[in-house]
Amino acid sequence: MIYSNLLLGKNVDIDPTASFNNVKLGDGVKIGKKVTIFGSPDKILEVGSETEIGEFTIVNGYAAQLKIGARCSIGIFCHFIVDTGPTASPKLLKKYPIAEALIMIGNDCIIGHGTMVIAGSVIGDCCYVMPNSFVNCEIPPYSVYGGSPAKFIRKITPEELS
Repeated sequence: MIYSNLLLGKNVDIDPTASFNNVKLGDGVKIGKKVTIFGSPDKILEVGSETEIGEFTIVNGYAAQLKIGARCSIGIFCHFIVDTGPTASPKLLKKYPIAEALIMIGNDCIIGHGTMVIAGSVIGDCCYVMPNSFVNCEIPPYSVYGGSPAKFIRKITPEELS
């Protein structure tokens, strides 16, 4: 387990095999085994209260801001990546330069297992992203998205949540 520059809320439950640095975890956050979460000293990665992050997930917020809201459920084997690099090919780097952009996840979201969320993606409050999706867009609040790339499936009505 690697720890540095941590701000921990109350009753945080972290598996001893997890690694993280430059992170702020809200109250009641649960981190599964072999999870890697990292921000940078000038871009502290934030995870909201009561959020659960499943096993073997990677949350890379080093190059740009990454924030996961409160009461979210992140499935196993998910990846959140705020940059497109590095690359070992100078030729391809000229054609496809490294891009960096934030990732924002709203409150009360479910991100299905095996999902990848890339730089520039914003997921609104109360969204469900189906398992094994590839998110490279903005998902409006109260929406269900799925697929590769993730596409709109349907709206979630307030009545469904009451």
